[in-house]
Amino acid sequence: MLLLGALGLGAVYFVLDPAQHPFPRCPFLLLTGLYCPGCGSQRALHALLHGEVGRAAGFNLLAVACAPLLAVGAADGSRAWFTGRVQRAALLYRPWPAWLVAGGTVAFGVLRNLPGPLGAWLAP
Repeated sequence: MLLLGALGLGAVYFVLDPAQHPFPRCPFLLLTGLYCPGCGSQRALHALLHGEVGRAAGFNLLAVACAPLLAVGAADGSRAWFTGRVQRAALLYRPWPAWLVAGGTVAFGVLRNLPGPLGAWLAP
């Protein structure tokens, strides 16, 4: 059921461009005027599904950087579901990837809101 939902959501993001259609907006941005680490990720997902990696990185570099981890996790979960055997990918079930992603997310959220060229480059 979850796999079908993910495939359906992927189809929606493939067909509809979030920049052109009324998709949900970031509540953090609306309330504070600051970009959260996820701002631009809907447009980045649309671009990634169309194979436009450079364009996706312009919308949200963190989403593009984390896409391989998400793909490995999805493949691992799908394999376990289809085979009935839980064989976890060793990379995903160690503490350091979680700490790396958490620290990177916080740093990305701070850096993309800084004034100057770095903040402008990381902003969606």
